[in-house]
Amino acid sequence: MGSYDERGELPAVDVIDIQSDAEKTSLSKDTEESLKAQPPSFSSLLLWDEQGLKRFEAITYIDEYYPTNCEIELLQQHSHEIAQKIEANSVIVELGSGCLRKIKILLQALDDLNKPVDYYALDLSRSELERTLQSVCPGTFKHVKWHGLLGTYDDGLKWLQRPENASRPRAVLSLGSTLGSFTRPEAADFLTGFVDALNHGTSRSEPVLIIGLDGCKNGDKVWHAYNDSGNRNDQFIRNVLDSANRILGKDIFRQEEWERRGEWNDNFGRHEQYLVPRRDVEFQGRYLKAGEKIFVVSSHKYDSEERRQLWQGADLAELKGWRTPEQDYGEFGSIIDV
Repeated sequence: MGSYDERGELPAVDVIDIQSDAEKTSLSKDTEESLKAQPPSFSSLLLWDEQGLKRFEAITYIDEYYPTNCEIELLQQHSHEIAQKIEANSVIVELGSGCLRKIKILLQALDDLNKPVDYYALDLSRSELERTLQSVCPGTFKHVKWHGLLGTYDDGLKWLQRPENASRPRAVLSLGSTLGSFTRPEAADFLTGFVDALNHGTSRSEPVLIIGLDGCKNGDKVWHAYNDSGNRNDQFIRNVLDSANRILGKDIFRQEEWERRGEWNDNFGRHEQYLVPRRDVEFQGRYLKAGEKIFVVSSHKYDSEERRQLWQGADLAELKGWRTPEQDYGEFGSIIDV
């Protein structure tokens, strides 16, 4: 539910569409190519439509899903230290902003320090950006201005390099599960792209990169986080079928003909999500066989050595890092030297 202004109306919010024409039309092609590949998969972008974002937000409130609680714990303990690293008048971009529950903690710390900043929430659904931005009470912050960026990570990377942004101090935040969904080499390449973007510009200020990584390698705990008793993860992953139908403009994938399967892969240190057809499903001349696991998304977990290798692969150095104190699971938080 949004926060109403003094007139009893939802406040107007600033959402900037930064999608390229190519990005607007590529998801359908990506979906087709992924499903016809060997082995087949669903594009992970299908997860993040309006319904998917709402269903993922519901996951973050369940007890089994430890990452969000760990992220909040870290931010509550270290938000003012992080805020000290972010310069006044900065452009702050959060990748995959979601429901804004976590970022409010850091932005409150910036407000407490009387630092004027422009915060930009980057996500793929206009309606969800409007809903979440409207949930921030008018007048909550004196120095923080809120905006939405409608687009992909690639769109956000290009937007950061626009002259009007490149001339200002900039900070990029990834506070949730973004990096975990990439393979480890892909995660390094992803970070390298944003490092290059942050180093492109006329500002003399040092850019800031703040990264969260899940450090849990307890397979049982991870499995329960993604296979909760209330089936919220099940609903989130199954939404891919409805999203694919909408993107392709055809009623191809029927919910009753599929099941979701979550698996902990100890060899790769990641949890994997699949959709499995109960009967053969024909798609553009290719048959998805009954019982065949169709990959949707994975969530990689990083121990200390893997985290070090990630920074090394992206040619980064960690200035400061924190971890939640629990022994069998934890969340890393890092300020990176760009």
